[in-house]
Amino acid sequence: MNVFDKQQALRFLEERRTWFAAAGNPVNPFATFEWQHNFVEQIGESDWDFLFPTDVDGQSTMLLYRPPGGTVNALANYYASLYSPLIGVGADRAVSAEQLVDSLGRARPGIATVNLSPLDAASPDLASLKRAFAAQAWYVREYYCFGNWYLPCEGLQFDAYMQSRDSRLRNTWTRKAKKFYADSANRLEIITAPADVDRGMDAYEQVYRKSWKNAEPYPGFIRQWVRICAERGWLRLGLACVGDVPVAAQLWFTLNRRAYIFKLAYDEDYAQISAGTILTAEMFKMALDVDAVVEIDYLTGDDAYKKSWMSHRRERVGIIACNLRSVAGLVRAGRERLGAVKAAWQARRALPASSVTEA
Repeated sequence: MNVFDKQQALRFLEERRTWFAAAGNPVNPFATFEWQHNFVEQIGESDWDFLFPTDVDGQSTMLLYRPPGGTVNALANYYASLYSPLIGVGADRAVSAEQLVDSLGRARPGIATVNLSPLDAASPDLASLKRAFAAQAWYVREYYCFGNWYLPCEGLQFDAYMQSRDSRLRNTWTRKAKKFYADSANRLEIITAPADVDRGMDAYEQVYRKSWKNAEPYPGFIRQWVRICAERGWLRLGLACVGDVPVAAQLWFTLNRRAYIFKLAYDEDYAQISAGTILTAEMFKMALDVDAVVEIDYLTGDDAYKKSWMSHRRERVGIIACNLRSVAGLVRAGRERLGAVKAAWQARRALPASSVTEA
């Protein structure tokens, strides 16, 4: 078991940079070297333990951290919409999962609980991990995290896409875009170049401050991620401006022929002009007609507006694994089991009487 401080964790990631691009890893922008290194550098705390177990052959790892006195967690937070629990070049990922769990069980000081989220509910890696934990005397409970809306779109062009949308969305976009462009001073811009990052992020942050959203907790992380994306050719930073005033902003990044809608905001003083809708359509047009992506991903949450733009939904889940060989793990497992029973009972009570079958 590798237990590192922050600087050691950064070196570990740098030395294994090629692992993140291995063909066997699931497609996940939040499991790239660039994302994980930026996370540790910008968000990781100096008093965290970074736990990076490796398999027997030293070809795969699981990226975890533990705050002082806390639970072992996935190396992720609310910025990441998907966590990949296995990173590496190992040929048999199921065997690697077994060996990583074995490493967690043998760690000293002992690990009582591991919390991994958000995970792909349909991932073979998740299934392998659950089997490995259960086989090695860990209690495992899976829990729901959030819905994820997305659009499969290989070969789809923007005009055909918009024709497939609800008439209310199409009419709003057509009417508001016509009014927006009636003033020649109004404009849309999609920033992709590194030289324009600071200008674009200044505008983005200006819009963000005027929006309904709370202050960004880690602005340095966001700006550095945008800079990295621009350097890699991934950045799509959209701005809608009324004259010289930025009134809507969207941060997308595109890699592996997939477009990810990461951040969006609009100035509430200009809500009536629907600049966000106009900008969203322009971003979709670039993703479909220029980048020719195979999927557009709205990432975290079931916000009502996402259904208007997307066609499919999948779920992200988490798992709590409790080590039954430890007293603290046994206690936590008891609480988790009780919580699961209570939730099932409450769900049963909520069913209509006619749908409940008497024993």
